[in-house]
Amino acid sequence: MSSHSSKDWESDAPPAYHDAVNGHSASSSSSSNAFVATSQLQVQAIGYDANQAYIGKTLEQISVYRVDSGAVEYISLRPKRSSNSCALVRGSDPNHTPLISTIYRWGPGRSPRMRIFPPRTSISVEDAIEADDVKCELVEVQSRSIFSRSQRFDTSLGSFEWRYGGRAEREEAYNAASLLILERTDPVSSADGKVGKRGIRVAQLVRNDEFRTPGTKKHMGGNGGRLMLNMSSWTDEKKTSTRDVEAFIVASCICMLKREADRFKDNEISILV
Repeated sequence: MSSHSSKDWESDAPPAYHDAVNGHSASSSSSSNAFVATSQLQVQAIGYDANQAYIGKTLEQISVYRVDSGAVEYISLRPKRSSNSCALVRGSDPNHTPLISTIYRWGPGRSPRMRIFPPRTSISVEDAIEADDVKCELVEVQSRSIFSRSQRFDTSLGSFEWRYGGRAEREEAYNAASLLILERTDPVSSADGKVGKRGIRVAQLVRNDEFRTPGTKKHMGGNGGRLMLNMSSWTDEKKTSTRDVEAFIVASCICMLKREADRFKDNEISILV
């Protein structure tokens, strides 16, 4: 089994968070946005433009920063540069112990799978992705249809669906050029009463000139932005840790960006062909 140092994981890190984003914190009580965020993270992902799609460049390691402190809260790691599958670890963990892994499988109808590991699980990034005998909760990522960009996740933390926001929703969310919305679809009460198309909105990824990953542009696939979360649904749940829920939301958001990047690459290559 190969080993990796912290420098290996950081070799292709995205632009520095503080240099490009510091001072641009969205107010959680902004009157221009009906969604009330209880916490905010910055997902730093380069994604793809047309040139990268043509030369086959793969996604880099993705860092996720806590907006209020600027600290690296999570890192999405791949065992090697050519890997599609990845594992989410805490930025403060020197051992890079996976919280969740996402496994991408080749072939039609073979949707991604997520492995959610119990707390205090000791496992390597490689085993979190490749081993078959690990103790975990297995989550199948499901599409509504072959043409749908929405993705469903049924977990012990709740049932969720990521979807793309429409024009009115984008305008409401800081005039976002692109808006990804995560709704909790199992029966649950909402502290602010914000009900979406299919459930309670618990997170949104906003990409606009202010919040998208520095150095990326509007017409790119899989680039990062500001991840806003509302954790009030889990405040009174004694069996569920908000830390676990937050980690799942981050991992599932990165899964959506990966699928967006794949669609972007396929579309660009088909145009070239």
